[in-house]
Amino acid sequence: TTAAAISFLIGRYVARDWVVGFANKYQKFRAIDAAIGRDGFKIVALLRLSPLLPFSISNYLYGLTAVRFWPYVIASWIGMLPGTIAYVYAGNVGKLLSAGNTETSSVVANPGLVALGLASTLLVGYTLTNTAKQALNEYNLDPEPSASAPEPEAPATTPAEAESEPEPESP
Repeated sequence: TTAAAISFLIGRYVARDWVVGFANKYQKFRAIDAAIGRDGFKIVALLRLSPLLPFSISNYLYGLTAVRFWPYVIASWIGMLPGTIAYVYAGNVGKLLSAGNTETSSVVANPGLVALGLASTLLVGYTLTNTAKQALNEYNLDPEPSASAPEPEAPATTPAEAESEPEPESP
């Protein structure tokens, strides 16, 4: 958790100003960043439960978002705890197997842990999608461009071209 907090702070104080400048240019990005800041604890905790995003990268990325520091640290600690338990469990099973104890071979791939990881990954995808859609709706931005929306028509000529074109002769 300490390394995650340090990476977060590096991301926050080295590159956050650039991200805010970028976000100010794009309303959709600004809306999603605000939503991530508002629901940061939930999003961080869920992403920590899922192997969807590698921790080493996500630590810096969270620092670039509007997630507050302490909710990030607490959610990271809670969210990384099941993974830590799984690694310790796997290490213990490996130790037993290397010592010749074959009775534990049936518990190497615990279906409950695999199901928990899959369920948390699906929940992360669902939550992030809904959070992004809600944020875009709050800012009155269409989350997905409509295929049936007409494209704006470009003028046939620019004002400069219109001035230089000869007027048609009248009969």
